[in-house]
Amino acid sequence: MKSLVLSIALLIGGCSMIPSFWDDNESWSVAKIRHSVDTLNCSGNYESQVNILVSDIRFLQLYSESKGSDDLSEMISPMMDTAMGLQKMTVNETFCKLKKKQLVKQSAIIADAAMERF
Repeated sequence: MKSLVLSIALLIGGCSMIPSFWDDNESWSVAKIRHSVDTLNCSGNYESQVNILVSDIRFLQLYSESKGSDDLSEMISPMMDTAMGLQKMTVNETFCKLKKKQLVKQSAIIADAAMERF
């Protein structure tokens, strides 16, 4: 009997440590952001592409905050800062490539967190 109570307590305690559960909308939004980052073309005028990217990140940020996904919200803020820095900078191919590399890493981390939920 004691082992049953202990097992249930551990199960309940373990489940409370799960930050949030699978959400189709978050997963779709993360995939859309990864696609926007992947297709970002740094040669020429990339301003409109970055504006769309910032809008997509903002959507995910607002959705995650509204849903209460604190784990994603914490990861989205640095990515938003990176994208906003790219948005504010005048067209500069080298700067864009450096920021894109950082955005690729950040979006991959967020995708791992969002897609590996259950």
